[in-house]
Amino acid sequence: MTHHTGFKPTATAAAVAALLASISGAALAQTTPPEDNRLQEVIVTAQRIAQPASKTPLSLSVVSGDDLKQAGAVNASSLTELVPNVQVSNNGGATTISIRGVSSADNTEKGDPSASFNVDGVNLARPQSAGLAFYDLERVEVLRGPQGTLYGRNATAGAINLITNKPSNRFESSAAVEVGNYHGVKFDGMLNVKVSDMLSLRTAVSTSKHDGYLRSTQGFSHNYDDDDSQSARVHALFKFNPDVSLLLSGDTSRLKGAGAGSVPYATFVNQSGDAQRTATPSIQGKLDDSAHGTSGELKVNTRAGEITYQLARRTLNRDEYTPFGQSTPGVVDPYTRVLADYSQLSHELRLASMFGKWKTIGGLYWFKEQSALDVRIRNFPALGVLAFIQNPTISASKAAFGEATYSLTPELHLIAGVRRTKDDKSRQGFSQYGDPVFFSSVNDADVHYVQTTGRLGADYALSKAVMVYGTFATGYKAGGFNDGTAATNRFLRYDPEHLKSLEVGLKGRFLDNRLQVSTAAFTYDYKDLQLTGVAVDPATGALQTQTLNAGQASVRGLEVEGKYAVGGAGKINFSLTTLDAHFKTYSPLQGVNWAGKRLEKSPRATFGLGYSHTWSFEDGASLTAYLGTRFSSSYVLNDYGNAKQFTQGSFHKSDFNLNYAPSDFRWSLQAYVRNIEDKTVMTGYGAPSGNRPDTANLAPPRTMGVRVGVNF
Repeated sequence: MTHHTGFKPTATAAAVAALLASISGAALAQTTPPEDNRLQEVIVTAQRIAQPASKTPLSLSVVSGDDLKQAGAVNASSLTELVPNVQVSNNGGATTISIRGVSSADNTEKGDPSASFNVDGVNLARPQSAGLAFYDLERVEVLRGPQGTLYGRNATAGAINLITNKPSNRFESSAAVEVGNYHGVKFDGMLNVKVSDMLSLRTAVSTSKHDGYLRSTQGFSHNYDDDDSQSARVHALFKFNPDVSLLLSGDTSRLKGAGAGSVPYATFVNQSGDAQRTATPSIQGKLDDSAHGTSGELKVNTRAGEITYQLARRTLNRDEYTPFGQSTPGVVDPYTRVLADYSQLSHELRLASMFGKWKTIGGLYWFKEQSALDVRIRNFPALGVLAFIQNPTISASKAAFGEATYSLTPELHLIAGVRRTKDDKSRQGFSQYGDPVFFSSVNDADVHYVQTTGRLGADYALSKAVMVYGTFATGYKAGGFNDGTAATNRFLRYDPEHLKSLEVGLKGRFLDNRLQVSTAAFTYDYKDLQLTGVAVDPATGALQTQTLNAGQASVRGLEVEGKYAVGGAGKINFSLTTLDAHFKTYSPLQGVNWAGKRLEKSPRATFGLGYSHTWSFEDGASLTAYLGTRFSSSYVLNDYGNAKQFTQGSFHKSDFNLNYAPSDFRWSLQAYVRNIEDKTVMTGYGAPSGNRPDTANLAPPRTMGVRVGVNF
């Protein structure tokens, strides 16, 4: 049961290669490019303080707001094409993040992600709400590797930080409308106002709508994998004096439509082209989800350093109808109804200081999430109704952390950090089977953990623009529980996940700031890796989402990422990764040994190459074109409950953008094509159950459109 989509040379790939070769040859002949095309330094806050990306001693990718617009990034899944060794997909309405082959498939109310997803420093605990914040962004920072010191638990894979544009001290506004295939319509708007010397406001809105990428054979009014979302955000920045500022923020989002869908795995394997996207869902899907957030961030500069206090509250409400399986002739098909409410509250207090040869940061963190969930699968074969009613599910975390950097010499810096975390998780509820109910079981469990994670490292400046670094870090992901009680389920609790990581890297700017390169080599030693699968209870025939520990796993790899300024008007971006991620000890079923088998979504190699060029006209107008391609070798998707692996074969996808702007930049016009080859790529796998066949989730097909923007 293996599907391969092999990498074959195409006219598109050949055209990209020829264009880049010719441009590179011309670039090498130019020895003194104009100053305005040299690469600019980027300031990041990946380590909770502002510093240049090239001076940050960890594996870090930064995607600017302009790059996001060029790529048409409307959700987190777009980062798959922009950041090496990262895969983000929307599976079942939840954003699943895999970094260097490390991910989590438990998107239930009791599950935790493996990568920390943050918006302006606020962690989004629920993966269902992670995809609605991609508008009016200054940049996105992607940190690869465990971030146990500054980000804490549930960051064993890494962290993704969305940094929104903040209020400025001048008036500015903009609006953009985009139309594309699949009846796509998108609108973005922004207004920034300086109210007084003390107060500035910024408001941004975004709406996005397109028809579903999957084709339903039942003639439903809405196809799956569609989009119908609206989001808005407001910032109020108070600058009381040069040393005291307060940022108040609020956001709201609404997601409607049919929602994420899947196709029968056999359809994906045995068909080609558009036929691979033919689905036979059992019902018309319907989403009416909403997310809301408020936060306040107070910054005070004192003689002891900068004090930052952040308070944030978020809620997520889900109201969903989704098909449980594909339509079967002569069978009353099952479907799932989800009603859920989640709320989280967090506090973080930090002090960042500089004195003598020391730079330090330390703080306290407090987090609590509570949820109520009512999930009912109706028309389930032989059982009628499966009801999972959990209220409350509570997750609480407290932590103290600190990190210090000591300058042994002006070139050599030593780093040490530690975090102490206390986690408490509990759930009460029950499962009911049948209509009328013929069997009911109680879900009642709690777990408590106290863990220490940390980081040791050093970095050395070989020159003013070149740095090498080495880091040893540990990561921790809280344990948890499955359905039942201690008396009814011997696998009720599973242990925390632990990770030890060793990484060495080099970052540098060369050729008079024309070439920027970042490399990293790393090795991970995983213990008690948490893996989630769907199993059938032999006593009742009901489904169980069960998480178990997988013994040990090993991850090793190499990453190269960079940019090169070509002549006076061009830029090349490139990336190359290799990855060996496999189980060392793991038995998904009794008598089945998976030692040596690959971890999920861990391609052995990826390669990205792109070129952008700007033509400037005598009247001051400009035309910018971008052409890029990305290759991924094959990767596997795992069915742990049935001990099977499924392969997505190697593939490549290319994008093209063309943007025109007049001399005054009052407006712009963009045309784009994404996934030029129209590749069908599997991003998720669903195990069979009852009359439900195994299914495949798919990445978007070829999309194209035009975008008109106006600056007021």
